Amino acid sequence: MTAFRISCVAVFMLLLGAMTAVAEPRSAVLTEIVHAEAALEVIGLDGQRTIYSPAELEQFPTYQLTTVTPWRDKPAVFAGVLLSDVLAHHNLLSADELLVTAENEFTVSFDRAALTAAPILIATRVNGAPHSRRSRGPIQFVIDDHDMRSREVLTESHLVWMAARIEVVR
Repeated sequence: MTAFRISCVAVFMLLLGAMTAVAEPRSAVLTEIVHAEAALEVIGLDGQRTIYSPAELEQFPTYQLTTVTPWRDKPAVFAGVLLSDVLAHHNLLSADELLVTAENEFTVSFDRAALTAAPILIATRVNGAPHSRRSRGPIQFVIDDHDMRSREVLTESHLVWMAARIEVVR
């Protein structure tokens, strides 16, 4: 193989790796703010129910992610916690399928492929302010736009806003 072909193959592999890389939320330190009245209930495998306010969710390690969504054409900075951290705390990481329900009873299933395709941020803030219902909060699942577009298992339905409950599908 010629040096030119080897170089072309190397560049192609680098580009392919960059295109398939998952965007990782960056660790963030959040200052105390007053959140909208909201709650996210997590139902464990044993049926135990734990209810988190946005401020209580922020007791988990916090992260931020700058991205667009189908409803925001300009990038916004979303801050909150990783769904995987909440699931790990409740021993739900190995669940085959989760059901997420919003305040308006909208429901979406997250199968294993969707849960592991990309980091999912449970956003409690947007652009440094409390996330409001008017802006698809106060608790919203956010996935980096590049990951959404490049992963067939992720759909717009996974961007749940007004998220209210997480439970295992049995």
